[in-house]
Amino acid sequence: MKRFFKRFFWVVLDIVFINVSLIFSLILRFGEGWETYFYVYRGLIVYFIGFFLLFAVIFKLYRRIWRYLSIGDLFRITEVVTGGIFGTVLCLNWVRGITFPRTVVALTWFFSLALIGGSRLVWRIYCERKGALNRGQERILVVGAGDAGEVISREIIRRPDLGRLVGFIDDDKEKIGKRIHNVKVLGNVEEINDILEKEQIDSVIIAIPTATGKQIRRILDNIKSKKVKIQILPGLYELVDGKVSVSRIREIRIEDLLGREQVKLNLEEISGYLRDKRVMVTGGGGSIGGELARQICRFGPKSLILLDHSENGLFHINLELERRWMGVGRGAGDDVGSRVKIEIIPVVVDIRNRDKMDRIFKKYKPEVVFHAAAHKHVPMMEYHPDEAVSNNIVGTKNVAELADEYGVERVVMISTDKAINPTSVMGASKRVAEMLVKNLGSRKNNTKFVAVRFGNVLESNGSVVPIFKQQIAQGGPVTVTDREVKRYFMTLPEASQLVIQAGALGKGGEVFVLDMGEPIKVLDLARELIRLSGFEPEEDIEIKIVGLRPGEKMFEEIMTEEERSRVLGYSGHEKIFIAKVEEVDGEKLEKDIKELEVLAQEMDAEGIVRKLQEMVPNYHPNRDMLKM
Repeated sequence: MKRFFKRFFWVVLDIVFINVSLIFSLILRFGEGWETYFYVYRGLIVYFIGFFLLFAVIFKLYRRIWRYLSIGDLFRITEVVTGGIFGTVLCLNWVRGITFPRTVVALTWFFSLALIGGSRLVWRIYCERKGALNRGQERILVVGAGDAGEVISREIIRRPDLGRLVGFIDDDKEKIGKRIHNVKVLGNVEEINDILEKEQIDSVIIAIPTATGKQIRRILDNIKSKKVKIQILPGLYELVDGKVSVSRIREIRIEDLLGREQVKLNLEEISGYLRDKRVMVTGGGGSIGGELARQICRFGPKSLILLDHSENGLFHINLELERRWMGVGRGAGDDVGSRVKIEIIPVVVDIRNRDKMDRIFKKYKPEVVFHAAAHKHVPMMEYHPDEAVSNNIVGTKNVAELADEYGVERVVMISTDKAINPTSVMGASKRVAEMLVKNLGSRKNNTKFVAVRFGNVLESNGSVVPIFKQQIAQGGPVTVTDREVKRYFMTLPEASQLVIQAGALGKGGEVFVLDMGEPIKVLDLARELIRLSGFEPEEDIEIKIVGLRPGEKMFEEIMTEEERSRVLGYSGHEKIFIAKVEEVDGEKLEKDIKELEVLAQEMDAEGIVRKLQEMVPNYHPNRDMLKM
């Protein structure tokens, strides 16, 4: 009922405005004798009102919320007024032969537009002023006076619950001192801390979608206050639909400071080998396997078989994917344009169980396999070399050989930079797994085997980031192995997308190496995470240097020097290289793996290390740190 009365109010008001507009037009056109002409035309006012209301209904003029008046709304009002006025004039001219003075028509149109449009504008200003009085006390500063900043500021001004927009920050000298929606650009990034104190800012929003990690770090470095809440509008990497809104604003994450660029995928290549295919992901309940599963679903596979030994991780990723992809609605979606319903098949299994794996391959007949299952924690595998061998090597052997036996089209194995000049059992075991895949890929068979090698993935289960976050939440200390230790880092979506792209590029037997960018000091990463959590390193949260753990290295590599000197170059994608890995003797490799399997069954840690050194000559274990 309340809505009806609001619409009725605007209808009545518009009718009054049309009458007033006609009177004003006659006064301006005819002066003192306007009453005579109004007497002549008074019976025709019904036509003006009728045509106006007709066009108002057609264009749904009274279904709009005028407190959020926009330029588009003003254009719609213009269309309705123009249609109503000129529709009336043409109809009366053709049907009744009545001709209006052109000056009267033009003036009536102008006054109607001014009064009807102006009333909506006055209402919006009233609502905003009224909201300002009831507005919360949070004072907001927006960094970035560009297009994104303008959109965000407009929403903040419209919504009293968000707080009060105090000003903008921008490095463009021409913008400083000018205003956007009557809100001033107060200064540049170097002046931001003084502005925060002067204006008593409670919240800062970084609204620069194109900002690099370096630029974001510069902004954070200039914000000294711990009390200020800092949020960010996601970069173009996340804003895939290009839409900017307050709902997209989130807390700053550590990946924002890395400034990784958006991955450019060859959708045609990927769709060609994933669309309508039965795809298997081992380790599907883990962080990397789970993200692979999410990304694969975008390309419309017929079914997705998720394998994992952990029923807990498998349960959660299965629940997520079923909710999004098994129902009708979204489809392959987002990138390749068709709507599909994907069958999600969770399977609890240990890849070391050859008999059960055989039955799974026979039952589900996968056409593409992504092998992400592995033991990844370096120190843990130093204490349990038998597990590294049985899972990372024997498990990989089971998956690869069964894929070959059942005619799988492609197998993509996830490797690690720790396989290069390894100092750990985990790294050496992954190097042997690479050799196994390389050997199978070099044979003349129908299955294309490739390995993809990359470094640490932020937020993955094996990353230092979750550990640091937990330590910060507990009040510290944050433990770092060495002040100079460096690691390569990339985001989960980036790594997964490049792995999928590499699967499309592989012709069989390649070891792909992902472009990891520049290595980052782990100490710097710890400091940034502490700051993002609202604390100051060393003052609020202690950073403790604890020394390298068993099997760890100071610096990771993505290729050996020999591979680097013989790298084949680009694979066809700017972020994927092909390492020229030396050929292996297949028969000897098979014999060595059988020996390793026996040593693992006997839990002979020393024997495993010696055998791995024999198989991987550049494996140099940290024997002085080993406690077996």
